[in-house]
Amino acid sequence: MIPELTYNNRILSSQERDEYCKISDGFIKEFSECIDGIHQLAKENSTSGNSDFKKITNTTINIGIFTNYSFCDCIVLMKLFVRATNPYEKSMLRGKLKVQLNEGFKKLYGFTKKGYKDSYCAQLEGIMPMFPGFRNEFDELLSDLAQISKHPWWKDERNAEVHIDAVRLYELRHEEINESKVAMETMQLIKLFNRFNHLIARMHRALLDYMVARYVKENGIYPIL
Repeated sequence: MIPELTYNNRILSSQERDEYCKISDGFIKEFSECIDGIHQLAKENSTSGNSDFKKITNTTINIGIFTNYSFCDCIVLMKLFVRATNPYEKSMLRGKLKVQLNEGFKKLYGFTKKGYKDSYCAQLEGIMPMFPGFRNEFDELLSDLAQISKHPWWKDERNAEVHIDAVRLYELRHEEINESKVAMETMQLIKLFNRFNHLIARMHRALLDYMVARYVKENGIYPIL
């Protein structure tokens, strides 16, 4: 169960902003490198002759690339938002961050039953019978995502920003900015993306361990990876 968000309206000091950006740079480096690593796995998997292995691996790879991009993009936008001092720049970045969060959540889980059917969560659910040891953790994630899917996740802001609705955009861009509120709402979804990243990574590791164990059993030797 995700706790209800509360905002302390606190404003970060210059030192705290610098520290936040330093931490963000570390995450950006780590996850961008992870994207490259997953992409390399995708290229190697395309040559696999095992159709079942390829299907499962393709699913985990595609979801892994999506969640890593979503996580990284949110971190980049949040870093720029925290660093921005010009009022227009700050309001624009807040709007783009809300677009990223809305689109990311829509692709991850969806806001309706139909949206869920087209989501990455639905794809992952399709292969979960092969990973019974991860079912409880996956169900907990689904429960948390269902809880926050009841909120529109800034659909109005997303539409105004994406379609450049001049009248509505003017209203939104001139709303007072509460840094604490923006940061805490953003971190709520970033944490969910990160939980997904960890789940997918461990599922893929379990699949590789299983394939290696089966290879050793069938051939009596350890494969060269």
